[in-house]
Amino acid sequence: MFLQGPRSKLFVTGDPGVGKTTLVEKLTKHLSEINLPFKIRGFFTKEIRENSKRKGFKIIDPFLSKEFLLAKRKDLVNPSESINTYHTVGKYAVFLEGLETLLEEYKKDLIDGAQVFWVIDEVGKMEALSKSFCHFIEKLLGSSCFLLATVGKGETPFLKKVFSFEPALRCEVTPDNRDFLEERLKVEFKRKGKLIVFEGIDGAGKTSISKLLVKALEVQGVSVFWGCEPTSQGPYGKVLREKLQQKKAHPLEIKQLFLKDREWNVKNFILPKLKEGAWIVLDRYYLSTLSYQGAQGFDLKSLFIENETIAPLPDLVVYLDLTIEEALKRLNSTRDNLTFFEKTEFLTKVRENYLKILPWFNHVKLDATKPLEENLNYLIETLHRKFKSSLS
Repeated sequence: MFLQGPRSKLFVTGDPGVGKTTLVEKLTKHLSEINLPFKIRGFFTKEIRENSKRKGFKIIDPFLSKEFLLAKRKDLVNPSESINTYHTVGKYAVFLEGLETLLEEYKKDLIDGAQVFWVIDEVGKMEALSKSFCHFIEKLLGSSCFLLATVGKGETPFLKKVFSFEPALRCEVTPDNRDFLEERLKVEFKRKGKLIVFEGIDGAGKTSISKLLVKALEVQGVSVFWGCEPTSQGPYGKVLREKLQQKKAHPLEIKQLFLKDREWNVKNFILPKLKEGAWIVLDRYYLSTLSYQGAQGFDLKSLFIENETIAPLPDLVVYLDLTIEEALKRLNSTRDNLTFFEKTEFLTKVRENYLKILPWFNHVKLDATKPLEENLNYLIETLHRKFKSSLS
């Protein structure tokens, strides 16, 4: 979950007018309703309209009850106001005084370690014209404070720098997903259930230990469900499994099928169960996609955005670590012909990707060569330490 994981910055992007501000407003309202131990600070950038025509933009800080003009169309600037004294973006004259007044007010709350949840809508071309704003955002990124921000698209160096900040949770809003994305992101701030994910290269033993964990949790009275990806019940999971067995599908087709299957799994299984308060134990999740398809040459950053737009962060990733030599030994003992995905060079890249991305998640690393019972006992102890109240 975002609020309890190693990432403290959440960026929402999307085309102009797609609903980024509306989404962030709804999430901010949700934050205020669930009584988190944070003070919420920040502002929203809203359109100024008259007779259905956009005249400009204003900055609204609902927490301090303040409002300032940010920009207006150049043709609406008063004759006494010389446009040349202001910055311009396209057809708009940009007024930075109000924004910078707010930034002065924010300084006292921008302290590393302060219990503040910042909401910035948006980090865009107009706001980035202010050096004070850019400095504020850079300082915020370097702090431990939580940040929910919309980030504008474009080639502006500062915007690219912000959106490329690592680590961050990034999601892209589209007309098709904005309603779903609201529900998907709410569980990053509060969820009743827990999502435990098992990952590792082929042959690590994920299925065996994940099913044993489910039995152990059931004995303790936990409402828990086991699942896997690709799914066995989803319409895309079935097609995906067939394609993988045939070994003829194009990598791009496989990637799209994984995304569709994962979206089905989140909507029909993961989100409902988390809201009910159940625990979910998954044999593979989107970390497999990041690691395996990243090894196929797909851009890792793009894979992160595509998948985390859809998939809630796991509460814990259980990574079963295994050397390539041992993995191939196990696979050769159970299969006649290994696929491309089970060859030394490819598995080496996969393992490297796993080790690269694990720090972005709450995770525990288990030695997959140790006895199954020993790893299971250690894992149960870990769960009791991390989620004591949920298991008591």
